[in-house]
Amino acid sequence: MIMNTSFNESANKSITIFTNQLDTCQKTNSLIEYIKTHLKVIEDNLDFGVLDLVKKLNDISSLVNIANLDLTVISKMLYDASNNWEKIFLIKNAYLTIFETFKTYDKHRKFLNDVSTITYPFLKEELWEVNNLIKKFKNKYKYESEMSVIRNNISGHISDNVELYYNTIIKFDANETALMIVSFLEITLNLQNFLTTILLQEQLKKDTEDIIGKARFEMYDLDKKINSLK
Repeated sequence: MIMNTSFNESANKSITIFTNQLDTCQKTNSLIEYIKTHLKVIEDNLDFGVLDLVKKLNDISSLVNIANLDLTVISKMLYDASNNWEKIFLIKNAYLTIFETFKTYDKHRKFLNDVSTITYPFLKEELWEVNNLIKKFKNKYKYESEMSVIRNNISGHISDNVELYYNTIIKFDANETALMIVSFLEITLNLQNFLTTILLQEQLKKDTEDIIGKARFEMYDLDKKINSLK
């Protein structure tokens, strides 16, 4: 997060940035589906591989921004929390967001591995660094043991084992959670940079522009659709 002003002002600026990024990803994906739907009618055998790649990258970027938004809001509220139960509530949700983000990210691992080893092999090291950060994070914060217990018994569900519930939440530490969130945001920053590097590849940009150019020729209302998404 941007840290050159007060914490809350910094958080608000970060929320604006992440919101804009999420909006851009989803509006772009909406446009991609609109183009594919209309061009399929005109030319059934047209290859949409490049658009599918962009859409998939935008889906992962959306996941990153959703997690960033949730954790930035949690951090802001945790900073202002006036009592211990507010802190417990926010810490529970921080654990849940992180756990579920990694769980969803794992579904994209094969795609990202293929992209970095087959399509853009020069990015293999960059993805390795992201996954290595994730591995270190999971080990440090005991993802498979402690975090999963919190997710399954406290934040994602309320366990009927009240003793387990209580003995876990009384150990929550706001400062430790804040540091955990900072470590997680380092991962999402690196992942977002990796995704952006792919999207900025000249050939990918050219192939995308070629399809959009064809769509403009075939679809008289495309520019109107594009403007409506701004």
